[in-house]
Amino acid sequence: MLRNSKPATTPALVALATGWHRLVLGLSLLLVAAACSSTPGDIGVGLPSADANTGAYLVDTLTIRASTVLRDSIVTSSSNFLLIGRYRDPQLGVITAKSYVTMGLSGTFTPDQTQVFDSLVLVLKPNTYRYGDTTKTQTLVDVHRLNSFVPSTQYGYASPKLTPMPIGSRVQAASVNDPNQAIIRRARPNINTLRLRLAPAFGVELLNAGKARLLNSQEQMDALYPGLALFPGANDEAALVQFAATSDQSALVLYYHDPSDPSTAINHSFSLSTGRHFYQAEADRSAIAGLGALTTSLGQINSALTTQQTYIQGVLGLQTKIEIPYLANLRSFGQHIIVTSAIMTAQIPDNTSGTRTNMAPPATLSLTTTNQNNQPITPIQTADVATSTSSIGYNAAVANLAGVNQAGYQWSLLSYCQAVINGQTTNDGLLLNTTTPATPERVVLGGPNRANNKLQFRLYLISNN
Repeated sequence: MLRNSKPATTPALVALATGWHRLVLGLSLLLVAAACSSTPGDIGVGLPSADANTGAYLVDTLTIRASTVLRDSIVTSSSNFLLIGRYRDPQLGVITAKSYVTMGLSGTFTPDQTQVFDSLVLVLKPNTYRYGDTTKTQTLVDVHRLNSFVPSTQYGYASPKLTPMPIGSRVQAASVNDPNQAIIRRARPNINTLRLRLAPAFGVELLNAGKARLLNSQEQMDALYPGLALFPGANDEAALVQFAATSDQSALVLYYHDPSDPSTAINHSFSLSTGRHFYQAEADRSAIAGLGALTTSLGQINSALTTQQTYIQGVLGLQTKIEIPYLANLRSFGQHIIVTSAIMTAQIPDNTSGTRTNMAPPATLSLTTTNQNNQPITPIQTADVATSTSSIGYNAAVANLAGVNQAGYQWSLLSYCQAVINGQTTNDGLLLNTTTPATPERVVLGGPNRANNKLQFRLYLISNN
């Protein structure tokens, strides 16, 4: 809808207003009708002051479309951490994360023939990041061997479809008292070292391979022991936990001794930080309204089919696409349209906040233009209204047109709208993602047709003809 701030008081202004009125009627099929007042106080928060003498108008009823897009080519092999765990997300279903690491060999491993195996311990370094419920106990890591090597020339993707993980035999982390009992703990953020005793048979095999002089190079190591897969426990539904992938202290440590000197412990560390690593994450979205049908990469599903909500979740590849399909039609309002403000407000529906247990603020978002195939093209600069930065920060209280505050995000599309109106860029839409797409940060946004907490867009322009 196009609104002038005051009634015209001269014949010239009356004629101008009549012309604008006809243009609005001509675009009635393109603009969604909505009741509104013409008083300056109803123009909205954050817009410039209205002045009838400038010919400034507010358009706040342009059609908006919102969809959830799946992009499953999220690279995780370049990250500095591993991700392991399982969590039942109330918005996205059960999320499972598992990791893969290779075993590094520095120099050679050539133990004496008489030396005797003691134990095999996997040492991991958790950081403080947790996503889920750390009051529950869980099997922090369930260890498996791989039966083939994933070449280092290939990217490691979060999607299991793109990087299959060749799972082999299980070498379950065992307690001292019961070799078949997994170690169960709470994933407290203050855990800084995790030591998991592995099955003795695996340790004996490693020691014997060294005695047979089969571990003299990294190539031999990779051929015999392609790596380890780190899973959550089969029944875990507590939290996703990050582990430092580049820590020098992360290793598979083999302990053994010389029978002639049993009191002297000997150990050899197979590093986990110098080789290849990546992690995967997937969600069972079958029970989530509409999202179960989103299975094709770069596919999208309209918010009308997902209870008027859209989703953003980095590591799962979920992004929100926003389209303003009739934006270019504003060219009909004159040859010289100047956009002075264009604000998008996206509010978070009640009871849909994410679950970060380390009290970090909700996710920051990034905004890019896209093409018709839902591929990101160009970042939108100075998007955040409050900070004038390219990243869009969470705001605990953004106001909608009714003046009600609700948590959400607010950003400027001034440069984008001006470029579309001027014919300088195509109007294929915009993609919202988190600024940390390799993490499980999750954001839910209201769709444009919700009764409350809906996606809203306000554009303020003047005709300078």
